Amino acid sequence: MKFNKGIVFSLSTIFLTCFLSNQAIAEYPEKEVKIIVNYGVGGGVDRTARSIQRFLPDDLGATVLVENHKGAGGKIGYKQYLKQKKDMYNILCAFIPALTNVGVKNPGLVDLNDLAFINVQWSDPALLVAHKDAPFNTLKEMIEEVRKNPGKYSFSIGGQGAVGYLLSNMMFKELGLKINMVPYASGGKSRAAIQGGHVQLTAAGAGTMLSIKDEIKPLALFWDKPNQEWPGAILANSVLKEYNVTIPDGAAYRFFAVSAEAKEKYPEDFKKLVAAFKKTTTENKGFSEFTDKTKVSRDWYGPEKSTEILIQAHQRFNKMLKAAK
Repeated sequence: MKFNKGIVFSLSTIFLTCFLSNQAIAEYPEKEVKIIVNYGVGGGVDRTARSIQRFLPDDLGATVLVENHKGAGGKIGYKQYLKQKKDMYNILCAFIPALTNVGVKNPGLVDLNDLAFINVQWSDPALLVAHKDAPFNTLKEMIEEVRKNPGKYSFSIGGQGAVGYLLSNMMFKELGLKINMVPYASGGKSRAAIQGGHVQLTAAGAGTMLSIKDEIKPLALFWDKPNQEWPGAILANSVLKEYNVTIPDGAAYRFFAVSAEAKEKYPEDFKKLVAAFKKTTTENKGFSEFTDKTKVSRDWYGPEKSTEILIQAHQRFNKMLKAAK
């Protein structure tokens, strides 16, 4: 049986055209995108992820899901992220210094070179606060009261790598203060503890604390300049110099990232994902209104500046955490 070469060629051309057309149609994103949060529901990282989840689909063109994997100070969630396929459909939402702390406690697990940062969405300076009914109104009054009554007061911890806890605990040790440290499963539960009066002290991002502003009073900001949202918060080191103590400035740097391998394999998809994040963060009116209402930040630094910020913060806290071991 003889085949007509022209027919064979035409059929081949048709099949090839269909194949290439299908390939062209299968542009990113062609399925849902997942954000993995390595902390529980209600904390600052979770709120960061869920705020973007609501509006990113408008600019990316795909459904966005959020998965929480809490435990071990962020280690469980980070390991869960590492198990995911290295593509643009799996995004990590975490924060430094908590991720730094995971690396210090688990050598070899965390390497920032393994991540391609999309954006630092929320830089949140650490704020030490007291319950509104606590018998002290300033950092100095708190120090003197705790010295008179060692072991009487409690501090809620939202995570072992939380910047507020790290800096506060360092300060307490330097001052020789005996305060009971009470761990909670997430930042949200830690805030609920002080909101309900179950503890008298806690510390977390200044922006995060706005959600319970009516139930607390600011004692000190671990930062080098005043915070507009907390005009009454004095800078910690301006008080601590009286005690010959200096505490490093620190913030929770909440970020989004994909794997560096994914960025290398799919550079155009990475650009598209970054563009969608930027548009949502800087142009989406619904997102702006929502974040203003819920007191969630919407900073835009982009990949390059975010990488610089996070590496510097990681290195600074890495030294601090190793020295404290």
